[in-house]
Amino acid sequence: LMKEAYGFDPDPIFTANRVDSLGRKNAINQLETTPLWSYQSKATNLAFHDLTPDHSLPPTSASLLGLGSKFIPNPQKTTTSRDMEKNIARLYRDISLAAHFADSWSDGPQKQSSSKLRVPSPWQPPAPPQELYGRTMSFIKAVESALRGRTAMPNLLPHQQALLSSFQTSEEYVFPQADKGLGTCGIYYDSYCQDALRNHLLVESDYRRLSEDEAWDLAKAAHKSIMKWLQSYRSLLDDGAYGYIYDKTNENMKDPFGKFYTLYKLHKKPDSNGNYPTRPVCSDCASITHALGKWVDEQLQPIFKSQRTYFKNSYELKLLLSKMKLTGHRYSFFKYDAVAMYVNVNTNACLEELSKYLRSPSTRERFPHYNPDMLLEAIELVMRNNIMSFGDLFFLQLSGVAMGISPAPPIASIFYAIFENIMLPRWTHSIHFVRRFIDDGFAIWIHHPDPIIDEENWKQFQKEVNSFHGLSWEFDPRSQSIDYMDMIITIEKDGSITTSLYEKEMNLYQYLPPNSCHPPGVLTGLVMGGVLRILQLCSDRDDADGHIFNFYHRLISRGHQPANLLPLFDRAISNAELYIANYSTKSSKSKPTVSGKRESIYFHIPYHQQDPRARHWQELWQKHMVQPIGKSPITSIPCETANFPTDKMTVCYSRHLNLGNLLSYRKLDKCKGRKVSSFLPLEG
Repeated sequence: LMKEAYGFDPDPIFTANRVDSLGRKNAINQLETTPLWSYQSKATNLAFHDLTPDHSLPPTSASLLGLGSKFIPNPQKTTTSRDMEKNIARLYRDISLAAHFADSWSDGPQKQSSSKLRVPSPWQPPAPPQELYGRTMSFIKAVESALRGRTAMPNLLPHQQALLSSFQTSEEYVFPQADKGLGTCGIYYDSYCQDALRNHLLVESDYRRLSEDEAWDLAKAAHKSIMKWLQSYRSLLDDGAYGYIYDKTNENMKDPFGKFYTLYKLHKKPDSNGNYPTRPVCSDCASITHALGKWVDEQLQPIFKSQRTYFKNSYELKLLLSKMKLTGHRYSFFKYDAVAMYVNVNTNACLEELSKYLRSPSTRERFPHYNPDMLLEAIELVMRNNIMSFGDLFFLQLSGVAMGISPAPPIASIFYAIFENIMLPRWTHSIHFVRRFIDDGFAIWIHHPDPIIDEENWKQFQKEVNSFHGLSWEFDPRSQSIDYMDMIITIEKDGSITTSLYEKEMNLYQYLPPNSCHPPGVLTGLVMGGVLRILQLCSDRDDADGHIFNFYHRLISRGHQPANLLPLFDRAISNAELYIANYSTKSSKSKPTVSGKRESIYFHIPYHQQDPRARHWQELWQKHMVQPIGKSPITSIPCETANFPTDKMTVCYSRHLNLGNLLSYRKLDKCKGRKVSSFLPLEG
């Protein structure tokens, strides 16, 4: 029991209250069996959200779950040549393509496409010239020789490995994620299933329960409809998009259902029973409508981004606000949040409003890239065929779109923007500025001099915002300072608007520990991105410095060493200052046209901490490919149309399964415990 709870089994003979040296024997024994890496990178901030009412998870759970869902345990063996078979074949094809299309090398023969959707071409180019072929085989042989598949040192302690194994086979617990990136939760399996059913799937206005046969019949009908849509509009689809939708839709018929799961809204208040609200999500990457949904999203993105209340990110909003001076009137901020926006979008009303908007001459003139009939049929197919599984149960979403599918944000946002375009011009006397990030709105209110009229205006505005096809919005009180989009936004006495970084109270700051099986560049990206975000969102430099100081110490508490962090932070601050100084210039310049020509061969390999480093693969590339001893440079080798076009090679790492994958709660049908259907209320 002690080992299960705390990770080690102390000998009761050696008690701490002994006066001799044996009183420390348990600690000495534990010290001797702990690997050096555990001391060098020991995290002190290990926390998770225990949502079990009796806090029944063992105390040592934090040592595993506190590592965060992105933590990657080392695989038991280092990479082998067998692991690399597909990547080696990919490398050989890459080199052969470069040789065959030496004068205009890309990824193979393709027509100019207006869509980014495509499936990898199966076309195999001819073998490269003999000299290049020999060098390639020599490089491949050297790579395979370096990959020996040795037993690897774990980056989890024995008790953590045992805990992970027990959690993976547990019939008692699941480990969902908190909404807003607030960390990992532990909860009873029974509670999780009941929350999902009670809060969402058994709400008859939103979902209809299906038998397995009914679910398959609907999936087959959806597949048939998508194939018919493809044939009807074949002439309007480029080859890449057509091939992608056709192949992926057929491939997904093996298991055509989205996977329903929930996120826990820990930033909201729990109910009287201590239960937190949940956010419904559908993972649709294997669903029957996934590929078509990707195409719909691609078509709607330009329209979505052109709406009057759209903004790209927090920094763009901050830049807009920083240019304002709120003088001459009394102003306040307010924010408003849609209640379950995606599921509460009225499907019929949405399709009707989108039809009028997308068919209107003014919209067609601004966005000539789409065919209204074609796009509207695709939107309807996606919205009416969201079939999902939850364990052994199947459901059809009746209303709106599911959070988690590609076109959900633009569909829901454009739908409400149609109403905003009519409604907001009527409120210019009270609304000075308004922006909305899908279901989260922010605005500046102009107070009427008469408090009674002002209060009446405020009530009427809320009423009108809530008057569009049943969508409901919750308003926070008007204030001189609010938190929105990870910022605290404040009206100063002189009328200027300042911002600071807002950090949620329940944030666990589960940054990746240094012993996670991630490439070293991940820490660089984490520091660079974190520092840039702080400097972008804070108006006052002293305030920003305080947040950077906190960020640094949070990384220290996750096991990172000052010697590694300090140079990174110095570089990150310099880079961020330069980026921010040049941001407006960069934004105003038009983006350069990107040609189809590539500049590097890509060497794909799964990352393992105990494999040779990227530098080793580059040395092998130089030795065997670029210029072997006594031979000419690779770029002087004549190919079919020109000399070989590049001597560069880029190492592209892929990752192994992380804790979130290993403890995934999305496929409850794989669980060995109670069937989800056993939690259904008894009928009659």
